[in-house]
Amino acid sequence: MRERDAGTALATAVAWGGAAAFLICLLVRKVAPYPRWDLLACVAVSTGAVLVWWLRASRRPVPADLTKPDPARPGPAGRRRTRWWPERRLELVLLALTALPLPLVMLFLSMTASTPQVATILAHHPRISDATVSQVHHSYLKDGRNYRYYESAVTVTIAATGRSGREMPRLKGTVQTLQPPHPGDRFPGLYAADAPTAGVILDSRAELRAVLGGPAGPRDLVILAIYSLIPVGAAVAALRARAVPRASDGVFDNGETRMLRVQIAGAGAGNHLRRPTTPGTSKQPGAVLSPSLRLASPSGNRDLLLDRCLDPVPLADTLKDAQGHVYWTPRAEDRPEWSTPALLILDNGRYVRGAMPIGTPGEAPPGVPVTGSLPDLETNSPVGPYVLWQPHIHKPGVICFGAAFLAVVLLASGMGCGDGVMRTAGLLVASAGPFVGVLAIERRREHYLRHLLQQNHQPP
Repeated sequence: MRERDAGTALATAVAWGGAAAFLICLLVRKVAPYPRWDLLACVAVSTGAVLVWWLRASRRPVPADLTKPDPARPGPAGRRRTRWWPERRLELVLLALTALPLPLVMLFLSMTASTPQVATILAHHPRISDATVSQVHHSYLKDGRNYRYYESAVTVTIAATGRSGREMPRLKGTVQTLQPPHPGDRFPGLYAADAPTAGVILDSRAELRAVLGGPAGPRDLVILAIYSLIPVGAAVAALRARAVPRASDGVFDNGETRMLRVQIAGAGAGNHLRRPTTPGTSKQPGAVLSPSLRLASPSGNRDLLLDRCLDPVPLADTLKDAQGHVYWTPRAEDRPEWSTPALLILDNGRYVRGAMPIGTPGEAPPGVPVTGSLPDLETNSPVGPYVLWQPHIHKPGVICFGAAFLAVVLLASGMGCGDGVMRTAGLLVASAGPFVGVLAIERRREHYLRHLLQQNHQPP
């Protein structure tokens, strides 16, 4: 663990900037010869930024850093920001997982349009002209849940340009329409003037210009806009004003706030069972195994349950024997197995937000009522935040992310052009890699926390 600094924040921004540039390159120039060097350059930028982030995150931290008072970090109004960032982890992970497929959606549309027929036409003086249907061979109705159109095989004639006045040879192609086409119907067509055997591609002029190396057409933009609703919703949830709770949220509620003088004794894990969201209802979320700091006091021990993204072992080693006060506000309807929001404020001015099991009065020290003024967190600072590089947990995720990265490199290099099976396999690996990686990390974290929980129950 080490504290986040400007270098790691900049590396994160550059990595996401490379992904955004990847998408922009496909929007500006949908179809281009492979390998796509512009796309590979964007991937290289993101890769370099991720390596810089990893090198900075994996450096050995200075243990004394977290025990020193933190210099003031005033907010916009000259006051310190007292928001507890780890509770935003889930929203940020969802935002990343829904935003990453955006470039892959556009890459799929680009590679689907890059067919061998398109390559042949582009190599033999391509032109866009009006084509007149001379014969309809067959029409099939494509009727799905969200679409309905006719796909027809037709033969068209294209009016000649130039002094000869001759008509081009009849060209074969397919066209998608809302109604079955008839002889005499006219559609824009892309063809090769000196390669009639390549046939003709019938579509709107905007879509045909995209095939010629222009920007993405309206159909692609609509598909991209519809999918973008998912990451936009995730961004609203993650970046809204209340996405990062204040450190005191739920701790100093209406009721009798209690306080206990404690000393950090070590790391552990415990079950975090939140209160029901609606008072008086029996429906509540299940217990979640969470890391914890073991707090010792003269009247007994307590556990401060932390956010799952925090590793309690290096945190407890750094804060070993540090002293402070833990605050929480119990309610009359609380059950012993429930957890209540709690706040640990160390003597050096740093604080850690978490949750604390209510426990039975005989087992858990009840603390003493806070009779004076409550702590002013505007003068305190959080312990962290951190760059969360945990090799013992993140290793399987790195493997999955690496496989996804390799698939993107191969696709941008031309793998799958003209081979639908290879293209589909590459896109599946590229899109599923981050999801599988996150699931693998969560599984490894669960195993790690269970190991800590077993250690807590072993006799000394």
